[in-house]
Amino acid sequence: MALPIKAIPTLYGEEARRFRLLADDAEKNYAERGPKNLSNDPRYLAMKTILAKSGMV
Repeated sequence: MALPIKAIPTLYGEEARRFRLLADDAEKNYAERGPKNLSNDPRYLAMKTILAKSGMV
């Protein structure tokens, strides 16, 4: 039994311009952020603790 293929939504006009502006801003903010230091992340520290207790590190 075949399933119908849904059309891909396409933006036009002001919606397309607004989407493009927001996408460009997000990309610029990501590029300006710089590399992230994981050594201070609580999830990273918890992972290191668990691995150390299990003898894997």
